[in-house]
Amino acid sequence: MSLFDECIEVLGENVHVFSDSQREQILNDFESSFPFTKWGRIEWDKVSNHTEVNTVDEIISFLNQNINEYSNVIYVIWDEGTLPIIQSNLDKVFEVIDDVTAVSFDTWLFSPSSGYVIEIFHDGEVRIGLK
Repeated sequence: MSLFDECIEVLGENVHVFSDSQREQILNDFESSFPFTKWGRIEWDKVSNHTEVNTVDEIISFLNQNINEYSNVIYVIWDEGTLPIIQSNLDKVFEVIDDVTAVSFDTWLFSPSSGYVIEIFHDGEVRIGLK
């Protein structure tokens, strides 16, 4: 079983795997919402409202302070281009975050409806920001 398959399994029934055409649409939305460096990282100094976080509580606090009612439905996007994008519940992703981040080096949790992204960089740095 691959790390992706294990991730899908632990996320349970509230996970949706997107087809290639849907994946492209989500990526287009993601890339038009946030500026990226040439090496594939969000260019945080061009995102006016962002912060580095160390805990789930800090992420929730940021969301509560900056968004009246944020969406718990998010897309999980990995830096490995051959992997599908999945949709899941933010709370569930946090419960199994080690399984989610094990799939690939860098991971983004993106909510287009609420306009936030959480970037989990392979060096351990985690940032959250608003478009």
